[in-house]
Parts: sequence; structure tokens; C-alpha cells
Amino acid sequence: MSAYLIGDINVTDPETFAKYASLVPASSGAFGGKYLVRGPDKCEPAEGDWNPKRFVLAEYKDVDTIKAWYYSDEYKELTKLRQSASTGTVLAAEGVEPPDQGREAGKPGYLIADIEVTDPSAYENYRAGVPATIAAFGGKFLVRGATGEVLEGSWTPSRLVVLEFESLNRAKEWYNSPEYADLKKLRWSASNGKAIFAEGG
Repeated sequence: MSAYLIGDINVTDPETFAKYASLVPASSGAFGGKYLVRGPDKCEPAEGDWNPKRFVLAEYKDVDTIKAWYYSDEYKELTKLRQSASTGTVLAAEGVEPPDQGREAGKPGYLIADIEVTDPSAYENYRAGVPATIAAFGGKFLVRGATGEVLEGSWTPSRLVVLEFESLNRAKEWYNSPEYADLKKLRWSASNGKAIFAEGG
């Protein structure tokens, strides 16, 4: 199964971080990493108060590959450089399908959510109904219900969801659609959480 590296980064030293940012693609690429979202000004809140300053979403073959890269000697040196220039959280999450090699050119849109279920029975009704609405807007789950494995920082999601759409606009159309409206209310009644929209590319 695919796996995803998710980073929520706050840059404190832009000049040093720029050096890190220029070096890391070759390092992650050597392990098959593919950036889906990378950089500042890529996100906006959908729900709650989560608003990352610099967000990273990268796809890998599996969690073991993420760890092999993250703990490699080469990246350990880059980690020190990044940590000297930023703070934040990095985690790995299992995906629901093999990595997608056939994405069309353009800028996909993503919705990333961290959900805490408070009423499991009602939430199960939401889970059963939501996939059809996502599919109707051309979306798909990349991550669904993972807790994530924290590699760095303090973010520990209880239920992590990552959705991919053909564009950011399409993600918003789904989120604000009549088809999703009642299910969204059901989710709100059965859970607490925060979510962001993120532009790919």
C-alpha cells in the first residue's frame, strides 16, 4: 500500500531553510518520494483553527520506505539543517491504495482532516455514506482513518483523512455541495476535528 509523509512546518530561519529545501528533493526522490503538496501559502482552513505556514504531503511506496529515507545517514544531516531553521511535526500515514502513477498534469486539490470521533455509531453512518459523494466529484481517499506514526513533533492525529481531487476548486465544490451537506452535519454531530484545503503542485 502507498504511504504518505505529512509535515506541518514553521520556518524560523528562511535563508537556512531555503538551503534545506534545495537539497531535500534529491534525497527523498532517491527513495521514490513524490511531492504532492510542498511549500508556503498552499493551505487554507476548512474547519477549525489549523492553518499550516508550510505544508508538505509526499507519497511513497510504503511506510517502511518513508522510514528508510527519514532515518538514512544522508537525511539525518538534512534533518539537522531543517531543525536548525524550523519547528514542526512530521508523521507517516498508511494509504489505502498503491501509489498513483497516473495523475494528470495540473494542480490537484486536497482536503486533509484530523478527526476525533465522539459518537462511533453515528460516525459509522457517516463513513458509509460519504464515499459516494466523494466519488461523484471525482475525488478519492489517499488516507482514511489512519492514526499516523509521529516521526517528529507532537501532532498525534486520532483519525487522519486525506482526500485528493483534480483541483482545489473541485475539492471545495464537494465540501460545499448539497450532496455532502447532510453528511457533514452528521459528522459534526459525531466528531470533533480540524481540516485544511491544500493545493498540489
